[in-house]
Order: sequence, then structure tokens, then C-alpha cells
Amino acid sequence: MEILAPAGSKESFLAAIKAGADSVYVGLKEFNARQSAPNLDLHDLAVLTGYAHSRNVKVYLTLNILLKHEEINDAVRLLSRVSAIGVDAVIVQDLGLARIIKDFFPELRLHASTQLACHNSAGAKVLAGLGFRRVVLARELTLSEVKLITGSNKSIEYEIFVHGALCFSISGMCLFSSLIGGNSGNRGRCTQPCRRLWRGRKTEGYLFSPKDLELIDHLEKIRKTGVGSLKIEGRMRSSEYVYRAVSQYRTGRKGEDLGRRKTSCLFSGRDDKLFEPGEAQCLGIRIGSLPDFKAKRGDRVRVVDPKTDRSCIFKYGLEKPDLKDFRKGSPVYLAGTADFDGEALAGELEAIYRAYQAKAAGAGVPANQYTSLIARVWPAQPRQKEKLRFRIDDAAWLELLGGENIIFAVNRDNLRHIPSNAAVELPPFIAEREMKDYRHIRAGEYVLNNISHFDMVPDGAVKIAGPWLYAWNAYAARALKDLGVSAFFTSWEDDALNIGRLKFPLIVTLFGKPVITRSRMLTRDQDYGAVRSEETGIELDQGMEGGLSVLVGKDPVMLFNAKDKLRSVGVNEFCVDLSRIKPDRKLLAELRAAYAGGRNFGNSVSFNFRRGVK
Repeated sequence: MEILAPAGSKESFLAAIKAGADSVYVGLKEFNARQSAPNLDLHDLAVLTGYAHSRNVKVYLTLNILLKHEEINDAVRLLSRVSAIGVDAVIVQDLGLARIIKDFFPELRLHASTQLACHNSAGAKVLAGLGFRRVVLARELTLSEVKLITGSNKSIEYEIFVHGALCFSISGMCLFSSLIGGNSGNRGRCTQPCRRLWRGRKTEGYLFSPKDLELIDHLEKIRKTGVGSLKIEGRMRSSEYVYRAVSQYRTGRKGEDLGRRKTSCLFSGRDDKLFEPGEAQCLGIRIGSLPDFKAKRGDRVRVVDPKTDRSCIFKYGLEKPDLKDFRKGSPVYLAGTADFDGEALAGELEAIYRAYQAKAAGAGVPANQYTSLIARVWPAQPRQKEKLRFRIDDAAWLELLGGENIIFAVNRDNLRHIPSNAAVELPPFIAEREMKDYRHIRAGEYVLNNISHFDMVPDGAVKIAGPWLYAWNAYAARALKDLGVSAFFTSWEDDALNIGRLKFPLIVTLFGKPVITRSRMLTRDQDYGAVRSEETGIELDQGMEGGLSVLVGKDPVMLFNAKDKLRSVGVNEFCVDLSRIKPDRKLLAELRAAYAGGRNFGNSVSFNFRRGVK
């Protein structure tokens, strides 16, 4: 099995190769899901790719974010230069970028990012049909689910995470950072609010911060599943961490990687101690408490105050930190060792760069040639009659709404209560063993929220792309149109400027309480009710939906006062989302009046619509 190592810096890239990695994945300064990492520039990529290939190590480039429509030109210019460098694969989330690569850069191998949320065999099948050669499966799968997926479809390669940080939300479905400050995890700018202190109904602490994944004890079981690549997470971590983690999987011997405490997550059964809210989920090995700890001169030491979430990192014996505000007994962690010779790495890198001889660049794709993909796909249409849909998950709303223009959002809890004549919206996560229940649904119109859904609904049905099946640019919309999609919900986190540039059939939700995170890791026993961040003042409601733990904003998103502006850019179809809200005649009357009058009421937020999404 391939050992695939992270490299968020030049030093980590070299450390991965020295530790015995078979392949390395890296990001550039733009368009990757770890914008806060040092990352590489194109010259670095060319130099280090050449060096890796001389050592029979492959290089995979991450272009794994959602792209706004205006960014496609820059992304294609970048692809032209990347193609000339000769990377071995490109890891992609955006379906529009994937379509451009497939049609215009066939020499670039396509790998489906875990951000595409592939968690069942139907998803793998659809991705294979779109030209992907490999899929990175979702991190929260069990061993038996991985076996079922790899055994069901052998037309694509499989890669799984075996080590490193875990997102407590399903990847590609997290709006946590985006809600709080417009920094979208889907665009590589996650600020990790899940790692911060949160106060629940009965408890407080690091409620949403899981331990790190470690599957080194399960390598033989993984080998038997047919998984071909073992992925180590860590592009935000040090070169020492990368060297230590890769070495473990190369030798098969467990060691210390200076990360968090470890878990197998759901892989071999639920870990009841996956979350430990009272313990700081801190990177490093615990070596004592203030003032009693042992370290060697030159070791990197981290002091943490779990009550205030503050930390201080310094080189022991070489730097004098200001620790007066840290209480006696604050835990102390070893974050890096003096034994790891970072200076030697730097010297080797200098020699590699000196020896590099540049190759002539290729011609690339002619300017805007790829725009033929979307030319005349959506010709200008006369203004259509305005349409308002209602999304519900409780059939009791029908007594107040009637039966027209209804979207019924199904999940495991309400599968037996689907009203007739309603469009059916499928949930973003459907586990392998649950697919048969959703395949039995029969409706004339479906709202799809995951790539797997195209293999689960009848071919002749009307298909709408839901808010979780992202189309942030016309190229993604074209890829989905070719799968049968006729209209597109805008994403909850998209902004007015980008929406105004999308000239294909859109549906904008003007009211609702979007799910901010979906987690398979939290259980009903970890239901904290309402939670609050004292740092940001943000309040969220936690609950269960279809067997998953969800976080929902306290105040609804409300955009009624933007309706006229949306109409002016060609949007004529809207939605009011009543899911996760109890049927209420008075509220419905207020919503209808607000829609008709184009005005907001009560406490609400506009998410990123006006402030923009970064």
C-alpha cells in the first residue's frame, strides 16, 4: 500500500521523502484547503517534483477548494503551468475544475478530495464516471463500510486517512468557520472554531475537538479491503511531525508523533473517549505541569491553560517566555525535540535547489478555450414567473401550507412520512447500508445533496442540485447539468457578488436555519443542547437529525430584503426552509408577509450574503 505524506512546506516535503513516503501531497499559495500552511510556489513545486521523481516518489497537488466563478480563469492558467511540471495527480473538490481537467488536461490524473464527501459505493461509482481515477473516502467510515465500498466498485482506486487530525464534521459539509467570520472551510480558510472552548447546557470545554486518528494497529485489515493508499494528515504541522508519522507507517512500528492523543475513531467500533472536553486537545506529548516538567535544551515546549484556551510555545533553555499569566499546574507539552535536525534539512534543500535545472514550459491551454464548455448551455431566457417553494421535514406543516411547491427533506427519522406530490430532498450523508431505503423512494422531482445521489434516483426524474451539491461556478453547473440537473440551489455560504455572476437557473433560500455541521462522531449521549462560544458570542443549537449530530444557528438566515436585488440579476425562484422548525401558523403568516413585502423581521443573520465569503 502506498504511504502518502503531507507537505505544507519545503522542509516537510523533504522530511517525508527521507522517512520513506511513496508519495507526497502539497498545496500552492492559492486554491488549496490549507491556506494557512506555508505551502509552495510554482518554482518550489517544479524543483521538488523533479527531486521526488528522481527518488521514485510521486507528487499530488491539492487544488481542493470550491471556486468562485471569477476564479476559474486564474485556476486554468495555474493548471497549464502545473501540467508542464509533471505532477502525478491533482486532488480536486470543485466539479467544474474537475471537468476542465478531464477535457483539457487529460495528462493530469484526477483524485477526488475527501471534501467531495464520498462515503458510499454509489458516490465512488459516479465519480469514476466523471473521470476520477481515485477517491479519498470520508474519515468517519467503519472497517466494514470500507470493505463494502471497495468490494462493490473496483473501477476506481481508494485512499483513506490513517493518521492525523480529525474534523468532527463530515468534510465538505462544514460551515462552522464560514458562519462565524466568513472564512470558509470549503475554500481552505477554516479557523477551527471546533477546537475552541464551548459552553453547553450542563458542561463546558473542548466539546467538539476529537483526538487524532491513528490506524497503525489495523494495517493488515486495511490491506485486505483493497484500499491502495494510506493518507497521513498534517500539512499544517511541522517537518518533525511528518518525519515521525511517515516513519511509523513505513516500519509498521508505533511511535510518538508529537500530535494529539490518539483514537481509531469509528473504524474498529465507537471510541467512547473520542472526545474529552475537560482535556486540552493540544499538540505535543505531556511532560509535566508548571513549574515541574523536564525538557532538554533546544526542545520546543508548549504551555497551555485549558480554562482560558491560551498557550505559549518556546525553545527550552534558549528563549525566555512570559509565563506570569499561566497558573501553577498548567499542563506542559513537548512540541518538538532538539534531536530533530532541522538545520540539516535546510542544508539539503539548498543543495537540491542549486542542482535544479529548469525545463522548458509547455504551451498550455489557449486563453478561454475551455469556455466552450458553458457557451450557449444556458441561453438568455425571458423573465420567468416568480416561484416560491417551501422546504419541510415535518408533514404536519402541510395542514398550514397545502400541497403545492413542497420539498420534503427526508432522513432516517421521517422516511415513512413522505407526502405525495412533494419533491423529495435526499440528505447529504447516506451510509452504505442505508442506501436501499432511499432507493425505494419514488418521486417525480428530487433535490440532490451528494454526488452519490445520481446513482440512487430514477433516470427520468427531475433533478435539482441542493445546497450541499455545490455549484459556485458555471463549469460546476455544466458538469451537474450533464448528469441531469435542471436547477441549482445556491449554497448557504455563498455571497451576493458570486451569485450575481451565475447565469444558470438558481433557487435562493431566503429563510431558514442551515445545518452548520453534521457529525457522525457525536452521539445522543453528547447532546449539549444550546452551546455558546464566549470568545465570539456565537450561539448554536445541537440536536440529532437522521442519526447524525447537527449544529444549527440560533438565529435564522433571512434574506427577504434582498429579493428585489436577486430578481434584478435573473433569479426568479426562491425557497423558505421550515425544516427544524415546529409548525406555527403565526410564523408562517409573518414569513409570507415578509416575502411579499421584501422585508426582514426579528433577529436574523445574512450569513455571508452581504459581507462576502473568503
